[in-house]
Amino acid sequence: MGNYTEQELLLLSNFAYIPACLSDEPIGKIIDSYREADGGFTERSVYAAAAGGGMSTQEVAAVFGEMDKRIQENPQFGELSASRRLEEADVRAICYTDPKDKKPVVVFRGTGGTPEAWSDNFEGAYVEDTRIQKVADDFVKYECGIYDGIVVTGHSKGGNMAQYVTVKNREMISSCVSFDGQGFGDDFIAENSEAIAAAAPRIKSVSAYNDFVNILLTGIAGTCIYVENEPSAKAAHSSVTLLTENTFDRYGNFASIRQRGAVSAILDAFTDRMCDKLEPLDIREKEKLARAAGSTISGMLCTPSDRMMTDVAAPLLGVCAGEFIKTVTAAASVPIAEQRIAARYAGIDIDACKSAVRTLSDQVSAMDQTACRIDSVRRSLAYTISSKICAEHRLDSICDDILRLEKVIDTYSGTVSRILGMYEMCETEAASIAVL
Repeated sequence: MGNYTEQELLLLSNFAYIPACLSDEPIGKIIDSYREADGGFTERSVYAAAAGGGMSTQEVAAVFGEMDKRIQENPQFGELSASRRLEEADVRAICYTDPKDKKPVVVFRGTGGTPEAWSDNFEGAYVEDTRIQKVADDFVKYECGIYDGIVVTGHSKGGNMAQYVTVKNREMISSCVSFDGQGFGDDFIAENSEAIAAAAPRIKSVSAYNDFVNILLTGIAGTCIYVENEPSAKAAHSSVTLLTENTFDRYGNFASIRQRGAVSAILDAFTDRMCDKLEPLDIREKEKLARAAGSTISGMLCTPSDRMMTDVAAPLLGVCAGEFIKTVTAAASVPIAEQRIAARYAGIDIDACKSAVRTLSDQVSAMDQTACRIDSVRRSLAYTISSKICAEHRLDSICDDILRLEKVIDTYSGTVSRILGMYEMCETEAASIAVL
């Protein structure tokens, strides 16, 4: 297999979100096993491939269709198979090689929607190396150490990991293409300035013109381009629309290049200022904000649009209200008799905040019921050849994740409830003082 095209690397980055990518079979054979009788791919035919993954069956069918087209154009692409793989809760990495074990390409999956992985994204703002980045580095260094001239790629967090390992392993990696991957914090850049300068010419950043993740932190790629995408917010960070909304030249590289979107540029400026505001905080406060931001974004990406208000907006209101109240009450820590406070100074709708707490409590019950149902499915599942891949592992992992999040939400719900009680008491006392 010769050099990989940008289209092929994007196809592999999409494939990494689908659990079927972990099979030992060549890519072409994996794709073939999910065809309909007429040779195409439908939501029904790819259902088992999508189970437990980060894509809908409709998206998987679209990706398989595009991969099949590429295999018809370049049969060698279909001969790639996984020679090394890493599968953890927050990290998936696959090293693909051809039948002669040559031309290795390491593909990193994006976050997969977990709060922990999204929190790791924000931790990159204030630590030199995050846990997930170090796991990715170990995979390349120790699992793929027998190869040289490695190509690395990935979408979103996968793109960030691809850039990170390129800086850390310049002698092993020949090139890196990051799709919608975010940048790095000041500590990482300061400690690795020489390595970044040496690696930058090998790193190319490709992002949707309206993407909201590539703008996070500071980019290090030597080449940056922006390409077409659907205008909707839902598609802005989709690896699938990055594939389907663009055209490629005869060399397999992006032909639909355009200027960066205005909204993306505004968000970039906003996040830069936000990072400046975070700088004075201590490490524990930064960790709290990273976890809150990670949980919020993962919730937004994984929640159906018709439940966005109840499942995301209401809890987010509770988060914002809690943080605001904590700041205000800390500022008013002197005895209230010594400091006059205007009644209803915060302008917070207490009823709305309480509704948010109730929503959080409801989520705990719902998650407990979901975990029980998933465990029941796991126990009674009759495996077929197509659904066997990682099914048991994924269902166990999902149950563990749900139970862990259930504890976090339950604890947070109680905390917000107590904060609201403190606020009501503070406001009552403030109102009585204002009358004097």
